[in-house]
Order: sequence, then C-alpha cells, then structure tokens
Amino acid sequence: MYIGRFAPTPSGDLHFGSLVTAIASFLDAKKHKGRWLLKIDDLDKQRIKKGSIESILQTLETFNLFWDSTEIFQSHRIAAYEFFFEKLSETDKTFQCDCSRKFLAENAKKGREGFIYPGFCRKKELKDMSSFATRLKVNELPIVFEDKIQGKLTQNLSEDLGDFVIKRNDGQFSYQFSVCIDNKIDKITNVVRGADLFYSAPRQIYLLNMLNFDIPKFSHIPIATRNKKKISKSEDYKILISDNQIDIWIKALKFLNQPVSKNAPEMKLEEIIEYAINNWEISKINALDSIEIF
Repeated sequence: MYIGRFAPTPSGDLHFGSLVTAIASFLDAKKHKGRWLLKIDDLDKQRIKKGSIESILQTLETFNLFWDSTEIFQSHRIAAYEFFFEKLSETDKTFQCDCSRKFLAENAKKGREGFIYPGFCRKKELKDMSSFATRLKVNELPIVFEDKIQGKLTQNLSEDLGDFVIKRNDGQFSYQFSVCIDNKIDKITNVVRGADLFYSAPRQIYLLNMLNFDIPKFSHIPIATRNKKKISKSEDYKILISDNQIDIWIKALKFLNQPVSKNAPEMKLEEIIEYAINNWEISKINALDSIEIF
C-alpha cells in the first residue's frame, strides 16, 4: 500500500509554499488510494513557536487536507532514535567529532550542502560521546537514484559532502538520521517534499542502506519563491484562510502544473479536490528547483 506523509516544522503558521507541499503529497497519496500521514518535526525545540502546532492542524483541516491517523510527533520517538543510533554506534561506521563550525570554516572546502568534511576526527579517540557530535563515515561509492520529478541524481558523498553528522553535540539527532527512522516506523513508501531537500536524499539513502531499511520513492517539487528567495514563515506570507480556500487550491494546482476545471471558481471545495485527485499526474510538475509566485 502507498503510504505518504506531510512533515511540517512547528516554527510558525503554514505559508503558501508549505501548503503546496501538503497538497502535492496529499493528492499523490489519494490518487494511488493510499494513506496520508501527518508528522510534526518538533525535535529542535529552539525552532518551535508557541501555538504553531494548533495553527498547522487547523489550516490543514480548513483546506480539507485530512490525515489518515493520529498525528505523529518526532519528540515522542526519542527512544526509537536512541535504539537505532546505538546499533550504528556498535559498528565501525561512526565516530565522535569535536570540530567547531569556525574550525571547519577555516579549514574545509565549501560545498553545495555546507562544508565538505575531510575526516579530521576519524582517527581521534574522543570518548565522551555526550560532549561531541557523532558523524557517519561515508565511502566513495556513488549514490544514484531517480526522482519522479527532478530526474536522475548521482552524488559521491565522499567528494561532495564527507562524513556527515547524525547526532549533534547538544545530543539532538540530525534531520537526516531521524527522518530515516521515521520512514521505517511509518512504513513510508513515497516521499513528496520540496526541492530544497533534493540534495539531501543521497544521505538518507546511504543511511537507509546501512540500516537495511526499504528506500521510498522520492518526488521533489519546486519550492515557492518570491524575489528569488524561499518563502519563510514570516508575517507577509501567512495563509489568509477566511473564505479563500478555493482560490488558494486553484493557485496551488496551477503552481503544480495540474489541470483545473474551467468551472472551478463556482465549484465547492470538495468538488475541486475530487477533480484534482482524479486528474493528478505528478509527471506534469515542472522539474525546477523553484518557481516565483506573485
């Protein structure tokens, strides 16, 4: 069975870009008669904004984006993350790292996804795991996968990124690590998300292979930008819900290059969604990193 999900961070109200991601993942799941889950990425407590979880849930419900089971919280899964982290730590594939950002800025090359870690701490013996970050060793074998929107990506983690962090020095698990465990627990088969995460997929595939987990199919939609900058959860881009759900659904479908009924402005929201599900084709989405909205 197809199982997809939407995974917002509760750092503010949903904006148009995040709603487009929710709609795309929702429609892809429903087109395949699958389940659509809601996972709240609330591990990073410093990013959580009071009231944003309630706001996210209310906005999704207002747009008839109903999830198929009780919402999932990453903060409830610490024990599971610890379990799989210990399994990796028992191998020779992880090591502790005491390199600061300042040190890396001065001594490492800059890559597309940050500094390319050159293995400074691979042979150090740092025993206090609670005081240092934990990195996962990578090899020189290329990661190759076919994204259903963006196409084929080949990435050599050793050259393009280096050994990457799976647990920070403050004890928090990284996004790359936690999302792999989440996808395993939730039996996710398909991931539909923003193209800003396209180049992080090889790290997740590498981790999934190491843990002997299934690899989901990936689809990375263009992110919504304004003035060539990704829309953030600022006051200017909040979704104004009052009686404009149909307009926003139509705008989102056009952004995703999907057909819209000529009668859409006169249709009920339920009818627009039914039409969108029946006519959904993910292959029609433009293979772009971003699209400007006005």
